Amino acid sequence: MLKHWEAMSDEELAVAAARAEKGAFTALAARMLPHLRRMASSYDLQGMERDDLVQEGFFGIMSAVRHYRPEVGEFAPFAIACAHNSMNTASRIACSLRNEPLRVYVPLPEDRPAEAEKQPEALVEASEFERELHNWMQTGLSEYERQAWRLFLAGYSYAEIASLLSSHSKAVDNVLQRVRRKLRKFYSTQ
Repeated sequence: MLKHWEAMSDEELAVAAARAEKGAFTALAARMLPHLRRMASSYDLQGMERDDLVQEGFFGIMSAVRHYRPEVGEFAPFAIACAHNSMNTASRIACSLRNEPLRVYVPLPEDRPAEAEKQPEALVEASEFERELHNWMQTGLSEYERQAWRLFLAGYSYAEIASLLSSHSKAVDNVLQRVRRKLRKFYSTQ
């Protein structure tokens, strides 16, 4: 039987979406989209796009569908409140101090010519630097530091590195901190 979602009330659509009936949530989302866009346009956040807020609003709508009980009241005000709460949470997180680097980043210039990287002088200079770094790693780092650093660069977690090197996670943390300090010192002299 073909459903006529457009003729259904918000409450009926929410119940159908909660039962995971095909097309119900899509119809409900399409119906709620203008409200979400209007709500998102009221925010002015550096580092957070309007579409990101609309998406957060959809998470709120999904939560509303999961938690809606028809006997309590109408769906639309409940869903809008859930979407509003979801957007507020996202904006609060985006404005937190831990996300400041994401808000104040400086984009890299994209108008740099691709050929600039392939200049012979740059290639020679890069290969010389690579050679110096390799030599420094052989002489400036212990065998344990080199092994831990290579595993870290390969994407292993501290626990995995500790297991592979028959060590403890704290020891791995200490050695990687030491390598970082030594690398900073190496780069400052270059």
